[in-house]
Amino acid sequence: MNKLIAPFFIIISLFISACNDDNNENEPMSPFSLEKTYYEVRLWRGITEIPITNGSGDISLSVADETIVEANKVQNEGGSTYVALQGKQKGTTTLTLTDNVTGDKETVEVKVTDCYIAYGIAESNHPTLTSNLMLYLVNNKARDCYFFTMDNMQHQLNNTPLAEGTYEFFVKQNGEETVSYLRLSYSADPSGNFAQNAPMEIHDFALSFSDSQAVLEIIKSYLDVDWVELISNATTKSVPPRDYTMILTVPETDYEIIGAFATASIPEYILN
Repeated sequence: MNKLIAPFFIIISLFISACNDDNNENEPMSPFSLEKTYYEVRLWRGITEIPITNGSGDISLSVADETIVEANKVQNEGGSTYVALQGKQKGTTTLTLTDNVTGDKETVEVKVTDCYIAYGIAESNHPTLTSNLMLYLVNNKARDCYFFTMDNMQHQLNNTPLAEGTYEFFVKQNGEETVSYLRLSYSADPSGNFAQNAPMEIHDFALSFSDSQAVLEIIKSYLDVDWVELISNATTKSVPPRDYTMILTVPETDYEIIGAFATASIPEYILN
């Protein structure tokens, strides 16, 4: 009797397994779509990611103008998929993403902006450049800079800059010592606070670094600042991990601003 029961249960198990496989195959696949249809990427440095969170994951890419942007599909070991955008020259083009299984298509607009870098302020007793302020330095002919504050409720930067201005790096000789400076020009009232209707004023900040080699290299790389003289005097060529902290002080005052460079993206629709 037992010899007859064992094959019976094996047959039933195979039947149930086959039914489950059929059910999985018959489950409707979620349609392919994107959360947004506009993306920005800075010129040459870094990438912008378009996450693929639905559909089959089998995606084909078609860039309208491949001289402006390069797009590549990337699949992580964990299974997540995204499209990596890298800017090749300034301009705007479109990218069409096609799900090869569902047939769904999405077309996104991609804008390549000037390269830029962010400087996030962690601690400060300065009246204008306060804690949690994010300063974006743009690598363009005008040397534009933008000052953004945080939206603490949304835990992200406000979409509109608090103020705009220009910047310049320069070096002064102080005896046998060379001192690096960041010059920021922005509108300020007599107390030094941002003021839209006030005239532009020059504000010079002496710089010091936790890791001078790392900071000077990232400034040169993202902003094309010529630090040849300073880099040639560096005693360490590579010190991992790198610390991008930069301290700004106002000469003849006790103002001190401590922040660090980062590659955080600027809010969209700000840069040309």
